[in-house]
Amino acid sequence: MILIDPSIDAFYSQSSEDTRLTVGLGPLEFERNKELIARHLPPGKCLVADVGGGAGHYAQWLAGLGHHVILIDPVLKHIRQAERRSKQGKPFKTIQGEARRLPLDDHSADVVILHGPLYHLQEEADRIATIKEVRRVLRINGVVLAFAITRAATAIAALQGGMIHQPDVFAMCREELQSGNHHPPSNFPGMLAQAYFHRPDELVAEFESVGFQATDQLPVEGMAWLDGQFFQSWASPEKRQRLLQLIRLTERDRSLLCLSPHMMGVFVLNLDV
Repeated sequence: MILIDPSIDAFYSQSSEDTRLTVGLGPLEFERNKELIARHLPPGKCLVADVGGGAGHYAQWLAGLGHHVILIDPVLKHIRQAERRSKQGKPFKTIQGEARRLPLDDHSADVVILHGPLYHLQEEADRIATIKEVRRVLRINGVVLAFAITRAATAIAALQGGMIHQPDVFAMCREELQSGNHHPPSNFPGMLAQAYFHRPDELVAEFESVGFQATDQLPVEGMAWLDGQFFQSWASPEKRQRLLQLIRLTERDRSLLCLSPHMMGVFVLNLDV
């Protein structure tokens, strides 16, 4: 059953999402995401809807903290991987489903985490439909933790990696910077499937249009990934802590959000709307 664009389903069916957070920049992303999510969880045990939860890394962690977790993902391969991970510790529920039609009851979730839907839905109408679904399933005092890819993410990576002068890569970056739409060149297999890259104000505006208000907006990797010797630094406990400290020192400066590949928005219902 294919619930999303076939190119996106094919990308994740062929890639290794199960190991992605253990290689490259994945460990930094995983460490920071857990830190940011934990910082914004309501007190006590809660029901967490992990939408676009992939292979279940975060669901497993959250279940281990004692929360009731429902992982929803459109890719069957991810659901099977998550099911295996659920059996390795505190169990969590897995459902193959899609963000615009969440298989959840009204006002049932204390927390909704959006990992992939906002950047794999290129049409604004589809992203708004997702946010409306989140509003439907969220409890009145609940919180939404929405992850997005920042507008300049690929351009900075291409500059850093010396690929910006490849004509197809430059054309891709130009389109992203101008419209937010990401279309990977066909001659670069393995690159992220079609996506939408947000500006910080766009992310807030989309949620505000559905009756949410932003309470926080934070970088995930921050500028730490620009360390010219990142992998060596991350392998050193002392240097790793310095990189994490650098991110925390600068995470409140919204003018620096564009330097982070990912950002997280924190939203609650605006009860005055």
